[in-house]
Amino acid sequence: MVAQQKKPHTLGETLIKPSILKAVEIVLGEESKRKIAQLSLSDNTVKRRIDELALDIKNQLIHKLKHSVFFAIQCDELTDVANCCQLLVYCRFINEQSIAEELLFSQALNSTSKGSAVLSAIDIFFDQNGLSWKNVVGVCTDTYNIFPR
Repeated sequence: MVAQQKKPHTLGETLIKPSILKAVEIVLGEESKRKIAQLSLSDNTVKRRIDELALDIKNQLIHKLKHSVFFAIQCDELTDVANCCQLLVYCRFINEQSIAEELLFSQALNSTSKGSAVLSAIDIFFDQNGLSWKNVVGVCTDTYNIFPR
């Protein structure tokens, strides 16, 4: 809930947990308060849970793509305000009788947004996650000459 509200992760430990403990003590008593006090809402715990959720979502998407007959990708590279080159890759696939579109991955590119750098980043992601180029039926990008002859 802290992350959904886009609040600092420390809010759980400094405001939410003390409020819950006070309410539990009033309503349920001291023993229940001791049990609830064992829950961790530290910023590290919140971050770890967010990371676990993100990994689970990624794994579910990869599973869907691996079991899809085919899918298409769309690449968008941009330079952010810090002058860092970013790559966003979306995928489209059939999911339960409808077409789904999801963000497949995003990452900073170490070099410029040349077609070879974009293709290399996608290829590495495919290799790391067991995706096959054989299932890709379309690539949409504004990068010229992403696939060299």
